Amino acid sequence: MQEQVAATLLDPRNMPDLNCIPPPQHDQAWVLLCAMVLTVIDEVKNSDGFTDVNCDDSIQDVTDFLVMASAAAAVNFLDLSSAEITDREIKIWKTRTVPFPKDKNPLDQWRRGAMHIFPWLDVLARRVLATSADPERLFSMGVTW
Repeated sequence: MQEQVAATLLDPRNMPDLNCIPPPQHDQAWVLLCAMVLTVIDEVKNSDGFTDVNCDDSIQDVTDFLVMASAAAAVNFLDLSSAEITDREIKIWKTRTVPFPKDKNPLDQWRRGAMHIFPWLDVLARRVLATSADPERLFSMGVTW
């Protein structure tokens, strides 16, 4: 169930409203996502092939909040703890104000530049969006977690 919650939060079609998660559960969902991102960071940092992740602020052809967020995210992540990186990425992701078109593939958002701003959310998004059931369908069924 955690993967479906993360997929819902990281699916740009669901932002900014998160209509498929009941409002009283929004905070709990973001806490769960934070824990999942921290796990991803630890897994990747502890792997043999880890190379440091830096932001690239030369992003082109991106939409809405990504342009504004690129300046905020163009900081050297080596100076931040895993928790600070996670908080920063989630905080910027939550600033999204223009919904992604419902008829578009959510992975397109991540391929088009989000990975430069959210390197760790990108890793998790690609995992959960590529493997989870349609989050909107899941939550429309009234599933609780």
